[in-house]
Amino acid sequence: MREPPSLHGCGGPGASWVLMSPRVRRLRSQLKIAVASALAKAHDRGLGGWRGGYRPMVIGYHRIVENFEAEAKVEMPSMLTSVDMFEQHLECLGQSFRFVTLDEIGDRLMNGLPFHEPVAAITFDDGYRDVYELALPILERKGIPAAMFVVTDLIGRPAWQIHDKLYHLVAKAFRSWDDPRSKMFGLLSDLGLPAHDLTRRSAIANPMLAVSALLPELPQADIRRVMMGLELSVGNGFHDVPLAVTWEMVEDMRRRGFAIGSHTATHVSLPVESTRRIDDELIGSKTVLETRLGERIDHFAYPGGHFNSDVVEAVKGAGYRFAYTACGHGDPRHPLLTMERLILWEGSSVNGNGEFIPDILSCQAHHLWPPAWKCERVHRA
Repeated sequence: MREPPSLHGCGGPGASWVLMSPRVRRLRSQLKIAVASALAKAHDRGLGGWRGGYRPMVIGYHRIVENFEAEAKVEMPSMLTSVDMFEQHLECLGQSFRFVTLDEIGDRLMNGLPFHEPVAAITFDDGYRDVYELALPILERKGIPAAMFVVTDLIGRPAWQIHDKLYHLVAKAFRSWDDPRSKMFGLLSDLGLPAHDLTRRSAIANPMLAVSALLPELPQADIRRVMMGLELSVGNGFHDVPLAVTWEMVEDMRRRGFAIGSHTATHVSLPVESTRRIDDELIGSKTVLETRLGERIDHFAYPGGHFNSDVVEAVKGAGYRFAYTACGHGDPRHPLLTMERLILWEGSSVNGNGEFIPDILSCQAHHLWPPAWKCERVHRA
């Protein structure tokens, strides 16, 4: 089963996946497919109604690429979805859901109006250029609305998303160091930084686990210190920066029906930042977008899906009407500001050979697959 741990979101298979033998992964894949098939058939027969009727589904992606296998050799796999897989996802989801805008979902929820049919909205995080180049034409051809949450400081700049650069540096360190675990702990110790989450997750098993443990635990200033330490140790020579959209692209997407939302100014993990930094990120990105696009920005997505009660209050205070997580864990006190999302990528709904299995996606999209919504993080202050 192609399921490495996810950088974005609270769920995901966690550290156990990378420790499984190929035989265990194969058996797990077979079991998952069998269970998904049974659940999907039960749902089709109407046995899924006990979950309380229709609830809106918000789907999240990051990058859309031509060739997953080639890109995954140099980029974080869990950020990538191939054009072919993306189209299969849309085809499968379209058989059960009517695709709608975030505004339609938000307005109905805000006014207490029920959903009389299954509806889904498509979103993209971070603002990668390949969404404009590859996803937008597909969505237009199929008549599907969508939204993109952008990191405003990176729009039009040839600069790294912080998680991408950290991943590349950690991956290079793993290739260069003879004992990555001890070297990483040594680097953090030399910088005077904590490593609690690394210890808890045994997170030095691979670069992806290390990155997904560091990002939610350290303020961005400390993440940059870690990256500087890694650059001093292993250098910084790697391939071209994954490009962000330009302002002209953002404006064109808006004209063509894409909703634009904020993903902060610099993609910080908000719960570990100061109150002032949180406000600067939330208000600054919103102001920039509203000034450039000439409209109110109502939608916000938490970077990495990381939030707590203080962050939610700050999002509310910044003037956002709707905010989105990266897991199935919301705050019942602020349902419109912690709207659940299902984050998908190339390996979300496949068998052990990487082949798309519609029953798995159907279960995930209909909230029938508990592991898809398990949240490993506690979202409280």
